[in-house]
Amino acid sequence: MKERRTSRLHPIQIVLGLIIWSVWFAGIYGAHGVACAISPPDPAQGIFNWLNASFGLATLAVVALLLWLGHRAWQLSRPPYELDERQLFVTRLAAGIHLIAALSTLFIGLQLAFLPPCI
Repeated sequence: MKERRTSRLHPIQIVLGLIIWSVWFAGIYGAHGVACAISPPDPAQGIFNWLNASFGLATLAVVALLLWLGHRAWQLSRPPYELDERQLFVTRLAAGIHLIAALSTLFIGLQLAFLPPCI
């Protein structure tokens, strides 16, 4: 059976978590550079400023998305679904990679949210 690319069993699910992480990574660092060039927050505010708050919210949103995708893939690999070996491999590997991408996003995002920006 050939799955559509939007199917949870398609092999694109294996790299989807890392694609989402890389888009987030490039976007967040690009936004950081632009925000610091155009309208840097006051250094006296420390970490409590609009830029760190927006980075924290964006990070939490992406982490939640990646964890949801990982949970969805893991649930699909559990009974009552009857998957062949390839489909089982895809769903379990995708769940693991989504988890790795979520942890990577959280690790980098916490550094952005809890360090003073633009210094």
